[in-house]
Amino acid sequence: MLRYITIFVLSGLLVWLFTPLAERLSYRLGLIDIPSKRKPHAKPTPLMGGWAMLISFLISSLLAVPLKGNRLGILLGAIVAFGVGLVDDYTKSRGKELGALPKLLGQVLAALILASCGIRIFHITNPFSATRQLIFFSPLVSYLMTVLWVVGVMNVVNFMDGLDGLAAGITCIAASTLALVAWQMNQTPSATLAVIVVGITLGFLRFNKYPASIFMGDMGSNFLGFLLGAISVSGSFKSATFVGMIIPILALGLPIADTAMNVIRRTKNGQPFYVADLGHTHHRLQRWGLNQVQTVYFMYLISICFSLTALIFLFASRH
Repeated sequence: MLRYITIFVLSGLLVWLFTPLAERLSYRLGLIDIPSKRKPHAKPTPLMGGWAMLISFLISSLLAVPLKGNRLGILLGAIVAFGVGLVDDYTKSRGKELGALPKLLGQVLAALILASCGIRIFHITNPFSATRQLIFFSPLVSYLMTVLWVVGVMNVVNFMDGLDGLAAGITCIAASTLALVAWQMNQTPSATLAVIVVGITLGFLRFNKYPASIFMGDMGSNFLGFLLGAISVSGSFKSATFVGMIIPILALGLPIADTAMNVIRRTKNGQPFYVADLGHTHHRLQRWGLNQVQTVYFMYLISICFSLTALIFLFASRH
C-alpha cells in the first residue's frame, strides 16, 4: 500500500510542477483556446495541460513499472494518442479543422500499437454458460475488439471535455475504480498505472477546476482516454468472468451513456455523429438552470454511482 501512496503523491506533485510550465509553453507556441458559443470560458486559455500530464505520467511510470513488453506498448501508444491530439489542438488554434478521418486514423494507430504489444481482449465469458465457458477470439477479432474499445474510450473522454474540470474529474473517478479492481485482482502493474492516472488528474484539477487557468486540450483527453482504455484491457478484461467484462464499462458508464445518447440523437436528426454540438448532458443540465460548478459536481456524483455499482459487482462476485 505504501508503494501506491508514494507513486500517487509523486505523480500529483509532478503535475503541479509541470503545469505552470505548460501554461507558459502554450502562450509561446500559440496553443490557446479562444472563447466561442460552444466554449463558455471568459478569456483565451492555454491548451497544453495534456503535456504536463504526459510528462508526469512518463516519469512516474518509468520509475514504478518495468519498461518491457506490453508496458512499452502502453507508453508508446500513449505518446501517439497525445501526438494526435496535439496536432488537432495546433490546427484548431490556427482557426482550422484537422478533420475526423485523420484523427480517427491516429487513434487507431495508438490502439494498434497497444494490441501489437500483447495488450488485447483475447476472450469473453459466455454469460449463458453455467460453467463460465470462455469464447476465444481469432487474432483478427482480438485486434478489432481492442481497437474498437480503446478508440471508443478515447472519444468518450474527449466528448466529456466541455466544462472546467469535467473530463479530468470523470477520468479520476474511473481510474480510481480500475485501480481498486486491479488491486483486488492482484494485478499490480495495472493498479500502479491506474494510481498514476488518479494522481495526475487530481493534481491537474488544481489548475483545471473552475475557473480554469489551463485546459488539457485534445492532447490531454486523447491521452487520458487511451490510458483508461489500455489499463482496462490489461486489467479488468483479463478476468475470465462476466464481472471482469462489465466493470470497465460501468466505471466509464457516464461518458459511455452520454456518447451513446448523442450518437443516437445526431443520427436520428441526420447529423454526423462526430460533429460537436450543444446536446451533451452537461449542456442540457446548464440549460435546466445549473451553473458550471453545479453541473460538474452533479456529473461527478453520477459517475461515482456508476463506479460504486462496478465495485459492488466485484465484491459480490468474490463472496
